[in-house]
Amino acid sequence: LHSKLLDGRSVMMGCPKFDNGREYVEKITQILKQNNVRSLTIAVMEVPCCSGLRRIAELALQASGKMIPTQTLMISVKGEISRI
Repeated sequence: LHSKLLDGRSVMMGCPKFDNGREYVEKITQILKQNNVRSLTIAVMEVPCCSGLRRIAELALQASGKMIPTQTLMISVKGEISRI
């Protein structure tokens, strides 16, 4: 998984179930505004609470005013990756 998702990339981690989603939106918005981000990959685990990360990223992207290609990947409980 490391070579597919992380190699050569910057990583942000979060948990929408236990953390403040609005703070994530604000942080990610500022990161997108202040840096030359070329793409955004959202990797979520195969549990319902992780799906909130996708919405957080969408809100931050919208608030940043930038048009950046995004993709969302699902990591199954067996470690398999699929695109959603």
